[in-house]
Formats: sequence, structure tokens, C-alpha cells
Amino acid sequence: MKNIIKYICVLIILLNAGCHPYSDWPDGIAELEHTYYVSNVKTGNGTEQNLQHEIAADGTATFMERIHYNPSVTGAPAFIWIESNEPWVTCPITLRFISERVRKYDAVSCLWIENRVGVLTPGVDYQVLTESGIQLTPNAQGAYSITWPEAKKGQQSIKIRRLTDKTGELRVMTLDRSRFAPDPAVWTNPSRAELDHFINNETSEYTVKSFWHDYNFPVMITFQ
Repeated sequence: MKNIIKYICVLIILLNAGCHPYSDWPDGIAELEHTYYVSNVKTGNGTEQNLQHEIAADGTATFMERIHYNPSVTGAPAFIWIESNEPWVTCPITLRFISERVRKYDAVSCLWIENRVGVLTPGVDYQVLTESGIQLTPNAQGAYSITWPEAKKGQQSIKIRRLTDKTGELRVMTLDRSRFAPDPAVWTNPSRAELDHFINNETSEYTVKSFWHDYNFPVMITFQ
């Protein structure tokens, strides 16, 4: 009985000690109250790999998934290719909206699709679709919009549909490359002074930012 009482007393002391520091935490920085983040979901492909999608000339669409993560394993990482359920359409490309708030407004994030190899034209050589298959259209600046109702955290996916036999490679970005310095090498280790370049979308009500990692390791889609 004495031991039980002793354990209860110790538990109460530990709980009080563990909770006490948090009771004095401030609410946060006011100017960041309406700041959110959007990023590529890297699950299944490691943290330092481009997310690789391919659509073959016969319409077979696949995604390269890493199947071992053990850093003690010698040799190259092992990968398998996962086939899409839709001919000519990639596996879902998932984006994560990072938020711990519920707002009266909807937040909008953007993504950009660039040519890395060759010239593939949106609406001619490929389409951008929502996960349910609705076609997305870019604005005058080439940005595709994704709406996050009430700025709640969550995930949404897009897909790319190949329309022609033209080959090339696309890069899906959560940052607008035109905001960057001419020499990409300066972004290898960006300083705090350069963080404003990581704005994904900005309005009078909120700011959505993205990450250097998504700039350096974007989603890649190859039309073979």
C-alpha cells in the first residue's frame, strides 16, 4: 500500500513538473498568425529524392517508390514502380496544407508546372486534373490554384494527363521560379533574409509559404 501511495505521489509531481513550463507559453507572433505552408508529400520516396513519375508511349503511367530506408544498408536504395489505375494519367501527386487554425476565409495555394526537358504545352500536350478528374486551368501567370476550405490542414492531390505522343519532362513546383535570383546556386543554403522568396501565395488576409526542399527536389514527370 505504501508503495502504491509513493508511486501516485511521484506521478503527480512529474505531471505538475511536465505541464508547468507550457502554462506560461505566449500565444505566438501576431504577424505570423495567418501564415500557412504547403508542400509536396514525400512519403514513399525518401526525403532527398525527386518524386519521379513516368508516362510511357503506350499510356502506361508509373510512380517510383522507394522500398527500403535503412541507412546501414549498403549499395543503392531499392525502388519499385507503382502503376497508375488510369492509362495516360499519373498516380496522384499529393500536396499537404499545414495549418493549425480554422478560419472564416478559404486559403488558396498555387503550383507551377515547368518544362525541364523539351517543350510540352499545357492544354495541348497535357492537362492538370484534380484527384476527381476535374481539369484545372492556370491563371495569366501560369499558376494553378488549389483551395483549402476554411484554411484547415489537409491533403489534396492532382494528376497529369498526357494528351499527345510528344516526349519531354515536366517539373511540378510549389514555388514560382521567377521570384528567385538568376543563379540557382545561391539557393543551396538560403539565409533568413531570403525567406520572402518562399512565398507561395499572399493576400491581404493570409500568406502561404513553401519550402526550399520542394524547390530543390520537385516532382518530376517524364513523357517517354
